[in-house]
Amino acid sequence: MQHQHDLCSALEARLEMAEKTLSHCDCNLQLTIQIWMVAAEDIESLLAQRAHNSAEIARLIQQLREQAESEEERQLLDAATPRWSFSESYGELLRQIVDGQACGEAGAETNNVLLPLLLDHASWKAFVEFLRAQLGSAELTDESREKTIGRTWQLVRQNQVLRSVVAERKRLQERLAQLESIVECANDAIAVYTLGGTIVSWNAGAENLYGYSAGEVLGRSRYMLMAEGQPDEVSGISEKLKRREKIQLCEAIHVRKDGKRIHVAVSLSPVKEVNGSVVGFVAITREIRSSKAAPRSRDRRRDKASV
Repeated sequence: MQHQHDLCSALEARLEMAEKTLSHCDCNLQLTIQIWMVAAEDIESLLAQRAHNSAEIARLIQQLREQAESEEERQLLDAATPRWSFSESYGELLRQIVDGQACGEAGAETNNVLLPLLLDHASWKAFVEFLRAQLGSAELTDESREKTIGRTWQLVRQNQVLRSVVAERKRLQERLAQLESIVECANDAIAVYTLGGTIVSWNAGAENLYGYSAGEVLGRSRYMLMAEGQPDEVSGISEKLKRREKIQLCEAIHVRKDGKRIHVAVSLSPVKEVNGSVVGFVAITREIRSSKAAPRSRDRRRDKASV
């Protein structure tokens, strides 16, 4: 009887610590919303409160881990433990968003910050409910106890999956932002077309090569760039693109906005959806300068050297 009483007392103490942790998580959620809403110069005190709460969360979780009665409880604790909400990167991202330094649109950044925090909160709340159920399980059968544990694990695992999805989405957004920057700064003309030939992306290099702005070409057919009477360099290799093969290089005659015909080299790659199906292609185009220009350039350099 005394042993049972001691076990209940220890469980009550762990439940109290878990509820304190949940309270700190609630506070951090409210602080996040406040930080999101206030001016940049007002966030430092709120970030300091968040950091203090996060330190308390970490301390309480460590105590819970040390006092856990079973390996099963430790595993569930590790799975449910909030990570994102008290990490250093979390506070730094909040600061960047308020300062306007974070890349991506506001809606995406809201998801990147709030969704992981809400999922952490839900997982931890499930652990608290698990301890409450354990405390009241003295009269429960083993089958009922196992069902409670199973439901808790199911919720926590699903939240882990969702956290991974959010994290992967954030990594993808960062990679896309980097890729967009690289494409925009490239000297080569880079354009994206649907399989039907509609222009859906047009970088600064393409504007320089062809003379058309993005607004003038997006939604129009790529045939507007082809010289009259010239064979279509894409139609003959479309099947290769559909097979997801990259076309290293082909040559063609294209036409600029001013009517000038230009000799170009084009590299083509398929654009794929997540499921692997090909929905378009990327064309990287570079003008081929006349070989006759090279000797004249060398002659000019030689003339300058002799002067």
